[in-house]
Amino acid sequence: MMGTARTTRAGGALTGWQRTALAFAFPIVVIAVWQYVGQKNLLAHGLFPSFTTSIDAFWDFISGSLGTSPYSGKWLSSVGASFQRIMIGYVIGAVVGIALGLMVGFYPKVRYALHPTINAIRPVSITAWIPLALILLGIGNKPAYFLTALATFFPVYISSMVGASYADGGLIRAAEMLGASRRRILLSVTLPAAMPSIAAGLRVALALAWTTVVVAEMLGARSGIGYVLIDSYSAFRLDYVIACMFTLGILGTLSDRVLRWLLQSRLRWAEIGAKS
Repeated sequence: MMGTARTTRAGGALTGWQRTALAFAFPIVVIAVWQYVGQKNLLAHGLFPSFTTSIDAFWDFISGSLGTSPYSGKWLSSVGASFQRIMIGYVIGAVVGIALGLMVGFYPKVRYALHPTINAIRPVSITAWIPLALILLGIGNKPAYFLTALATFFPVYISSMVGASYADGGLIRAAEMLGASRRRILLSVTLPAAMPSIAAGLRVALALAWTTVVVAEMLGARSGIGYVLIDSYSAFRLDYVIACMFTLGILGTLSDRVLRWLLQSRLRWAEIGAKS
């Protein structure tokens, strides 16, 4: 009893307004310092924008209300270009990652044949692939598709392999006793058992996909959020650089919440990590 009470006091049970106040306290402090530093030109020889200047640029990027830059009103088209590249690359990488991960985790012969090579390639940074992608695929969408698919593939592959490897052996033996084929066991027993692990890998991969597509657009595209970010940097418009960062943070958070909702609503076993 005393231990429980002590834990409760130490944990500090908070009321709703206290949790809200704590959640907003740090961002408010950051914004206040940011505004002061920007207004007083204390960083980057006055190039670092204040918070309000960055918000104005963000709104102009969306609405074109100011019309003072080549990026005015280009938010929707830029987001659309990036979103298309992310979705195509993400779906390709996720499908291939799940398929290979399940087979490597389920079939020992496939594991011995493929996993050493894939595991040797995995530590190579995605940015190290950019020169090769640009040379082989040229400038445009194809390098972005390839790099995003590659960034998506590895976490999904690993999570699928681990999920398949640790599937309940009792269920597999029961299915074998009932005469189920190996393929049927893979699809009907191992795949459902591996789904919580796969779901976690899909969420990790989505965050990496956003990061990767921006890098690909910065170096090999003429549209998208990454392109606007690097172009505004070249023009010393750091307010629009921050506007692009706002966009990436918002879209990354929203896409993760949508994916989490889909996993929760469609797949009951994907409740793992649902509150994170």
